[in-house]
Amino acid sequence: MNQLWVEAEHLKNGNGQSDPWHVDYSAHPLLDPRFIRHHTRVGRFFRDMYTRILDDDDAYHAELRRLVQPRIQGGDPGFGPDQLIPYLNEADAYIREMIEVLPEKARSHVKPDAKVMACNDFRMLLSFLFNPENARIRYEAQRKLYFTKLLLDIEHSRKIQEGPRHKAYFEKLLREGLWEHVTDTNPVEIGFNIAEDGQSIHYNLKPTKGQQRWSFHSMFVERTVAGRGIPLDVLYYNCRFKRTVTPISYEIVDGSHRVIERRRWDATGRNSSGSILSKMIRKGINDPDELSDILGAMFIVHDEDSVNDLLTLLDGVVGNSIGWRNITDTMTNAANGRTLNRYSGHGYKVYKGDLDILHPNPISGERPYLFHVEVQIYTLEGFLRTVHGAHDASHLALKLRQFLHGIVPIVFPREIYGEKWLNL
Repeated sequence: MNQLWVEAEHLKNGNGQSDPWHVDYSAHPLLDPRFIRHHTRVGRFFRDMYTRILDDDDAYHAELRRLVQPRIQGGDPGFGPDQLIPYLNEADAYIREMIEVLPEKARSHVKPDAKVMACNDFRMLLSFLFNPENARIRYEAQRKLYFTKLLLDIEHSRKIQEGPRHKAYFEKLLREGLWEHVTDTNPVEIGFNIAEDGQSIHYNLKPTKGQQRWSFHSMFVERTVAGRGIPLDVLYYNCRFKRTVTPISYEIVDGSHRVIERRRWDATGRNSSGSILSKMIRKGINDPDELSDILGAMFIVHDEDSVNDLLTLLDGVVGNSIGWRNITDTMTNAANGRTLNRYSGHGYKVYKGDLDILHPNPISGERPYLFHVEVQIYTLEGFLRTVHGAHDASHLALKLRQFLHGIVPIVFPREIYGEKWLNL
């Protein structure tokens, strides 16, 4: 691993501080280990609720129903606390998976208390939260309760509930407007290595000894737009819905770089919300509807001229001329990299933006509405930078920086665990 990937002096946290363990809890106050001691109005609600349900099962069940059932709809008489168990289990799985990503020597230091991990009763977790004797158990119970609450928020998000429908509509547009014009498909194997400047990637169609290798299945598209014939070789395409996506892990297999699919956060067999939860924590977002990349599409083409051709085709197929927002284009303007997140490495080249899609309303007679897809377009060389093991723009390096600097100090705060257990 390139140590420069994760060293703290190469990053600044969101409020301009250079201390990697400094955390702003304003978006997620329930991850603040001092939350109960602050005596806020919201903290008072917690205390009042605990007092109300402590010895009253009916009040306890009524309180839990408020979390999962609309008030005006009326309660389900068969509702019980066990209906929260899948969310509590996923919160536990999320913590376990994060610990597995840590350096091996650091894992035992932050291993959660067994009583907290084994507890699937909301009321009991609250009793741990108000335990004055053990700050660590108190915090870990608080963290589990809050993760469960965020997972419920994700479950109840309309934007996320509609995600599969929006993905299907976007892919239908592409299928009918782009992929039906595919005239040829070919497997392509690329050999590549990093140049002496540490930035550029040299690649060729016949891999040689010592090169990393990547396999594509290209689709050659020919379509006429506004009287101009556009031939385009799309080396790779993928569309994913963030909640159900199986994260793509880049690992070397038999001396070749290949895409390995591996499920993460998969505790319950349901749709997994771990990647959404991570992004909410890291970016200081407490409303899942504020996430910009619930739907994402990725394209790889040969060069920058091909990027322009693809944008022309997309304009005629799925978008409109003024349908792009929040554009980042580090191919034509390196200064545009300021709009990337702070964990992106030097030399990361991408065209990225939110593409608005007008969707027909499923309710007859109602107006159509917009959703958007975060589109990322890479040139072949730009993409190979993200999978080369020694490049600063490596996807692995990005994920490590996001995890170690964007999540770990929030989820394992130094007020509870110290900071010498992990060198940031």
